[in-house]
Amino acid sequence: GLAKDGRTVIVVTHSVANLDVCDRLLVLVPGGKVAFYGPPAEGLRYFGKQSWAEVFQAFDAQPDRDWQGDFKRSSCYREYVASGLTSRAPESTHRAPEPPPAPRSRLAQLSTLCRRYLAVIASDRNYLIVLAVLPIILGALIRQFEGSGGLAGLDNKSAQQTLLVLVICACFTGAANSVRELVKERPIYSRERAAGLSAGAYLLSKLLVLGFITGVQAAVLVSLGVLGKPLPAHGSFLTSASFVELLLAIVVLAIACMAMGLLVSAIVNTSEKTMPVLVLLSMAQVILSGGLLALSVGLNQLSWLTPARWGFAATASTVNLNVISAPGIITVSPLWDHKPSTWLMDMGLQVLLAVLFSLVAWWRLVRLSPGRTRR
Repeated sequence: GLAKDGRTVIVVTHSVANLDVCDRLLVLVPGGKVAFYGPPAEGLRYFGKQSWAEVFQAFDAQPDRDWQGDFKRSSCYREYVASGLTSRAPESTHRAPEPPPAPRSRLAQLSTLCRRYLAVIASDRNYLIVLAVLPIILGALIRQFEGSGGLAGLDNKSAQQTLLVLVICACFTGAANSVRELVKERPIYSRERAAGLSAGAYLLSKLLVLGFITGVQAAVLVSLGVLGKPLPAHGSFLTSASFVELLLAIVVLAIACMAMGLLVSAIVNTSEKTMPVLVLLSMAQVILSGGLLALSVGLNQLSWLTPARWGFAATASTVNLNVISAPGIITVSPLWDHKPSTWLMDMGLQVLLAVLFSLVAWWRLVRLSPGRTRR
């Protein structure tokens, strides 16, 4: 809308509380069609609502209504639009119209979206505290599962438990960080998408910001959980840096689960539905990781689609779980072999799943978009 000083343009994306400061207000429905133009107070009377929040809710509730046609048949259109079209323009305005501003590139959109998302996170102090405290608490709990053998030695009865808890915590942290992030912004996304927002830039901004946060949390989790305890003398791939190899496996696992959480958030239509799905996914990750029990035919094939399966396999390969675990504690697996090729395969499949989840989430966001003008 145009502010009362006649110069400032106010762009409203997140809040409708200050629309009354505008002199004239242009309201667009999804698809870029004009639903109203005129003074804000007159607009509320025209729509028959008490607040602009109710007006936008009416747009969502009646997507098939011809809002533009109703406005063109109204007295508000005749007074604030048609009268201006038929009146004689001053001679000074007989100039070629200026071309519309060029749409912002996807890179520029990505930069703006990342900065905006970081600002939103930084403004919520309680959320920042949760992000910081969660990996510290989980890391301290993981430390209590370790026996004197840590993740090294032979006949180690605690190694399997330690790796399994590391994997579960990483999966839960990654998915919990992202499972509500898309669905809670669905109305905002729809309006900005109609104005030319790139679905790919929007999703990538979430992946970058949440990926960084999740990666740092996973690193803290592993450091507090196992650092200082006995570790393998040699890793599978990074032979002289077994801790770094273990750290990388858990960080990639957490990020893959974060991507899975974004996919869930893109599929569901309300925030309330995310929590039951998060619980279901967490339990499925525990069962299908292969570190709790031997997987039968069917479950074994299903586990290939779960990041926990390959995350646990990568950590088991690093510590050589097939050799150091106590006999009879867990069934050995070729996915846990202490070989560079095995570790790289386990890591690569985690990355592949993260990419697959992201692509499906992007496809879902495009399908949700009004107009689908940009990819």
